[in-house]
Amino acid sequence: MFLFILTLPITLHLLFWGLVSLKAPRYQGEIRSEKLTSKATVIRDEIGIPHIVGEDAKSAYFALGFTMAQDRIFQMELQRRIGKGELTEIFGEKLIPSDQFLKSLLLKQTAENYANQTKHIYPEAWEQLDWFLEGVNHFLETEPLPIEYTILGIKPRPFDRVDAISFLFYMGFSFAEGIKSDSLYSIMESELVGRSASELFPRYDFETNASILESQPGVKKLTSNLPIPNVNPKNDLKGSDIKSSLSQSNKDITNLKQLVTFVSSLNLPIEPLEGSNSWLVGPSRSASGGAVLANDPHIALSNPGAWYEAYIEYPGYENYGYFLSIIPFPLIAHNRDKAWGLTMLEQDDVNLYMETIEAGKYKSGSNWKELTYYKDEIKQKDGTKIPFEVAITNHGPIITEHIKGYKGRPVSLYWAHHHLDNPLLDVLYKMGKSKSFQELDSASSMIGAPGLNFSYADKDGNIAYYAVGRFPILKSGNPRKILEGSTGEHDVIGYVPSKDNPKIINPKNGIIVTANNLVTSGKIPGLGKPEGNWQPPDRFQRLVGILETQEKWSLEELAAIQNDSVSSFAPEYLEILFSSVKEPKTLGGKKVLEILKNWNFEHFPESQGAAVYDVFFYITMKELLIDEMGPEHFELYGEMAEYWNAYRRFIRNPNSNYWDDLRTVETLETRTDILNRSIELTARYLEKNVSASPSLWKWKYLYKIKHPHPLGVLPLIGGVFNIGPLPSAGGAEVVNNLKYKLMKEDWTAIAGPSKRRVIDYGRFEESVTQLPIGNSGNLGSPFYGNLVDDYINGVHRKILYSKSQVGDGKYRLEFQPK
Repeated sequence: MFLFILTLPITLHLLFWGLVSLKAPRYQGEIRSEKLTSKATVIRDEIGIPHIVGEDAKSAYFALGFTMAQDRIFQMELQRRIGKGELTEIFGEKLIPSDQFLKSLLLKQTAENYANQTKHIYPEAWEQLDWFLEGVNHFLETEPLPIEYTILGIKPRPFDRVDAISFLFYMGFSFAEGIKSDSLYSIMESELVGRSASELFPRYDFETNASILESQPGVKKLTSNLPIPNVNPKNDLKGSDIKSSLSQSNKDITNLKQLVTFVSSLNLPIEPLEGSNSWLVGPSRSASGGAVLANDPHIALSNPGAWYEAYIEYPGYENYGYFLSIIPFPLIAHNRDKAWGLTMLEQDDVNLYMETIEAGKYKSGSNWKELTYYKDEIKQKDGTKIPFEVAITNHGPIITEHIKGYKGRPVSLYWAHHHLDNPLLDVLYKMGKSKSFQELDSASSMIGAPGLNFSYADKDGNIAYYAVGRFPILKSGNPRKILEGSTGEHDVIGYVPSKDNPKIINPKNGIIVTANNLVTSGKIPGLGKPEGNWQPPDRFQRLVGILETQEKWSLEELAAIQNDSVSSFAPEYLEILFSSVKEPKTLGGKKVLEILKNWNFEHFPESQGAAVYDVFFYITMKELLIDEMGPEHFELYGEMAEYWNAYRRFIRNPNSNYWDDLRTVETLETRTDILNRSIELTARYLEKNVSASPSLWKWKYLYKIKHPHPLGVLPLIGGVFNIGPLPSAGGAEVVNNLKYKLMKEDWTAIAGPSKRRVIDYGRFEESVTQLPIGNSGNLGSPFYGNLVDDYINGVHRKILYSKSQVGDGKYRLEFQPK
């Protein structure tokens, strides 16, 4: 018995990895199918990137579907279940709230309406989607499925159009922050006494030199480092603090807390786009004399990663791209003629409305209108089905209906996606087929949501930026809070025409930078000042600052910038600190100040300054706001971009009422008091959580990155699927933007660059890229996690584009008619 117990773990280990090996994808040989009428060849290069060449479009897309399924079929399974709200069926009843929320977003309904249209803009796009899905389904029918299917007991079923489109629409789910931000603003506005809620949600009200249209490198700027006037926040109310017609009772506010907590607690296995950096360098500013595109979208870190990297070619078409693994057309791509990248625009295309509902009707102005309903069902693991129904007003679906215990006024979600034609599949198809910037611009102008910043470069030396997605126009302007839905006074009355969206084409300065920052500090025709959940300007300003330092930039230099981990706000922040604080009383406090004074502002694993600075930032934020917000709201606030925007304003404004600590009734604290206290608390935190020895206060002992797998939470075997945690350079709001949950004291990065890429049309075949972990999500593949070290170390690899670069390849799979 003792020997049995001793050898059992070894036996189970061998059985597990033996099963994984049996389920490994086959990358060599021949695939035959009656669906094919011509041939295709898939050659994988040495790190696992497939190069697909078909004799016609049908064979190429069939091969692409089969190839993606080999590496990502479990990810594809999750993608369709997220888009349609079907997670409970494989993960169990704990996912019922997530499915209810996902179904409330009407992703499946809008996907069905779009997919089942009798007439599409580009019918060939749908034909190619069908060919792609035939390849996916051929894999399901003929090949062993990865270990995740066995563990979860998933019974495979064919993929269809709605599966693909539902998830494509889900990736427009960029508004979770908007739901949380509008809700928390309304809560704080109601609860704060002697404080202005607008100070917590400043967006770009006090920022200069930080907008895409007005603040590019080489463009004449306003005077930098403008002094911040000492204005009492009580006399500093912005337009967004003007009361709307929404009357909120204490009961309303209590229930709004339930809403924001619920949305924050959703733990979806695939997260949407979060941020990104992108910049373009024209021929006059590049060392090669060609146009250059650099792009790194930021998405939640995961295993597998967000993008599937592949090259596809057939007569009349070729693209090297980055795909969502359930979609046959790349979202980001390049070929010998053109390249494009994207970042999130972050404009406000979402509103929450408090509704008045009685007897199946909702109040809209002076009228009462009938609710409409969307009905579906949630299937459980045991096969039983739970009926699902969501009510819909003229604003959108009621998203509070399925929040357990919610008893407040119903809250509806307005999302531009629900109210506009949004032919995303047709757009992606046309973008890949386009021959010029004008064609790409025309195709992307059809996007209703989400809002995206598109960056474009081509072989002719053109560079361009254009904002896509629609800007809603509200009757009453766009405040930053939940709106009263019954009066009609806050309804959307139209949209800015796509032709009036911001654009920059071949600027004289030769450089264009975007980083999810404010699109324009001016006005957009028909809209005025745009509102949005703009990310902090730190990355944008750092990129602008770097790219202004020299006239010409090489491919290698631009690639190095993608790994930049310097905090652009730290010099200003620390200058204020050093000029304000007194000499610390303790040895620990003295060491904190000493380390900060000697820091070079970089976030590298060996850096002491990075560890001390980020802990000090957190402690100061906590001491500044925990008394007004309380622990729960403080943590929720940390999930929004606004906390960083607000802190930039707070640290510059010593007269803000927030500096006074409400917990000390007899004392009126100042900025200096809070900063002094935070220095000492930082030392205690580091001594407790890192080391008693300041020499070990290093970033690598505090901060890690991790690529979590959906099964990584399972006991015993979960750790096999996760990659990490691992020490890495990077941090929050640096160019190498690997963000963590600061307000929850969780120093493990949860989101970051989902790929890095630099395309240089003066040295096209030397262009470079990075993936975070590898192209395959199959545990038995040699390309599972094979690129982790390169990503952590910031090592770009050459993109193998031409046939001569790829060669015959070690792994070659032929697709033939049966």
